[in-house]
Amino acid sequence: MLCIAMIAFLLFTPKFLVTHAKDSFVDARFVRTSDRYNGTIVLYHVVTERPYTGSLTAWLTTRAETYEKKHKGTYFLIEGMDEKEFLERIESGRIPDAYSFFTGSVWEDRLCALPDLHLPLRDGIVQAERAIPYGYSGFVKISKSADSNEKSIFTNHPVLAARLGIETLVESEDKADTLYVDLRRAGDLIRYHEEYMSAEISPIDDVSEAVCWLGIDRNCDPNKCEVILDFCNDLLSVDEQIKLNELGMLSVRNDVADVPPDVSLKKVFKTYRTVKTFDPFLWQREYDALLSDALLALNGDTDARKRFTIRLQELYS
Repeated sequence: MLCIAMIAFLLFTPKFLVTHAKDSFVDARFVRTSDRYNGTIVLYHVVTERPYTGSLTAWLTTRAETYEKKHKGTYFLIEGMDEKEFLERIESGRIPDAYSFFTGSVWEDRLCALPDLHLPLRDGIVQAERAIPYGYSGFVKISKSADSNEKSIFTNHPVLAARLGIETLVESEDKADTLYVDLRRAGDLIRYHEEYMSAEISPIDDVSEAVCWLGIDRNCDPNKCEVILDFCNDLLSVDEQIKLNELGMLSVRNDVADVPPDVSLKKVFKTYRTVKTFDPFLWQREYDALLSDALLALNGDTDARKRFTIRLQELYS
């Protein structure tokens, strides 16, 4: 029955999704005339980054509130959580209607297939059958001073450290002269910590797995699916995409000119204008092995470093 319902959903997508056809990513062939869903839709926002500050959850909540004002009777419950809490909820049977997640956090078989998209994505943004990319970040090098010690390095991304060939890490940001962090974390440091306001910030490269996706649960009510896709269509509009810059994230659209939230991030934003990303589900399947080899490589295991390099190259391709 669920498969039949999903086929019907894909064949009869509602008119409100294609009212502004040139701005919609949903194919205009899918038209439905039934009433839209009224009620609450639960969306989990799952993060890998720790510590988790909730900035993107707050951003999504604000976008949802704006959407709700335009569509009376429709409500979104946006719940942010790390991967541990997410797994606990799934194991206890607390299943949402939709997921916002970074590459690697949600399994492909939890999601339903989506209609064909025609979104002007930037070169290098991977497309997936069961998830829609709506924003991405990158990684930066922060040097506290001109004579920062390259041996006093901190990062909480062991895969990134192994990819860069770093061999020795200190235990905390405070003890490090040089940091390799996510763009969003760099933005927080610049805004809230005086010692970083004059730090030198530079892009590492244009490779990133820090892409945020939106997917719909495989058992979601088809009427809810319509609304979730419509909400995602709003997230992908030019007006909403530029607002990602406030978080240190970039738009996935090639027709949006990103504006860095701080002048010190101008070079970083320019570098990540073109980006190399990964299939989110292939990354999820390979991540445990990749992380295991990365940790061994950071401890001097040359065989693990070779395996890590080969595995990463395969993911690139």
